Amino acid sequence: MDVKRIIELLDSKGEVSLDTWKAVSVKNNRDGTVDILYRNLHLGSDEDPVFLWIYANLVEDGDEDVRVLERITFKREDLAWILRYIPAKKNGKRNPEEGL
Repeated sequence: MDVKRIIELLDSKGEVSLDTWKAVSVKNNRDGTVDILYRNLHLGSDEDPVFLWIYANLVEDGDEDVRVLERITFKREDLAWILRYIPAKKNGKRNPEEGL
């Protein structure tokens, strides 16, 4: 399914308002899902933007449809905080001493 069509479907279903959110990146996955990153047009600033990540399932049986599976709203500082707690891989394996 075309990226523009996915974004239009989410807007028409009321999942994401294009008056509030601008799609900045889309990643089609091999399993029939898509990751979409939006930036808020009203909240945040250029230095400290507010983002919305949507993970959705593409349904192409008969009528095209998109179903949101997950959504997360975050700021850049939230991402830095999360990444701080994801342990680094060493030689392709996670170090159990670093937690998670």
